[in-house]
Amino acid sequence: MIAYSLILVAALSANDLNTNDLVNYYWDCDTLFMKGELGGQDTWSCLAVTEELQKRVFKNDNDKFKRWWHQNKFKEWKKRGYIHKEI
Repeated sequence: MIAYSLILVAALSANDLNTNDLVNYYWDCDTLFMKGELGGQDTWSCLAVTEELQKRVFKNDNDKFKRWWHQNKFKEWKKRGYIHKEI
């Protein structure tokens, strides 16, 4: 279970997080989004986490970020209890 309050705390200090924690919070947010459980303030918090990740890890290179996301999404979602079902 993902702790929503932790996402908010992470977003408020995203630039102070170490990179591993930032990546984990990003995947927590992405999984909540995929589950349809992301809304309200959590959305804004997750946007802050995503922006910091893209800036720090991918130097704002959107293509690199997308490739990384595509390569890792199923594994990371599964770790967080979400299995994507193809329609």
